[in-house]
Amino acid sequence: MNFYYCTITQYIESKSSLADKIAAYDAIISSMESAILEATVSGHLSQYEMNDGQMVVRAQYRNINEMSKALVGLEGIRQRYINRYNGRVTVLRGGVIFKR
Repeated sequence: MNFYYCTITQYIESKSSLADKIAAYDAIISSMESAILEATVSGHLSQYEMNDGQMVVRAQYRNINEMSKALVGLEGIRQRYINRYNGRVTVLRGGVIFKR
């Protein structure tokens, strides 16, 4: 069986709807948390892979800190997609409005 190897970016871009992208981020974050736990216990990690049955997402990290930063970034992007899906946005207002 041939698997299509792709990066995290390619995997997310292959999803068409916001709900599919959120589900893809959930799957990546879940498997990355498992990989970080395994790397913490074993002390080394050379490659991270996630197989969803159609594609295999493959990424390499130098150390656990790099993986942790990637995980935090993915969680932030996922939250932005959830906010967009639910219709929430951020409104920035100046301090002059609140001084009345």
